[in-house]
Amino acid sequence: MGSGNGYEVDLSYLQQAVTQLQSVADGMDGTKEKANYQTNLTPGQFGGEGFLEAQTLYGAHDAMKTDITNMIGTLQSMIQEFQGKTSSAHKAYSDQETNTAGGFNKGMS
Repeated sequence: MGSGNGYEVDLSYLQQAVTQLQSVADGMDGTKEKANYQTNLTPGQFGGEGFLEAQTLYGAHDAMKTDITNMIGTLQSMIQEFQGKTSSAHKAYSDQETNTAGGFNKGMS
């Protein structure tokens, strides 16, 4: 908070938040790929035909894999949305700072 009636926004913190959010979203790509493609199991891996619950376990595994992939996608969307809003706020504050400085310099001439 600046002195007087105004306020001060540290634009470097906003930019840092945008960068960190992008890093988190990018890091989730690998996790999403692993959940979707590297957790494949066959029905036989849950037991042979003599194990009555094998098909049920396989179905539950497949459903969970889909749910995890969808959750990661939702988190990525939320992060992208928040990142976009943070970027917009950064731009708005930066533009306001530029306009204020320009108006101040005009008044000094």
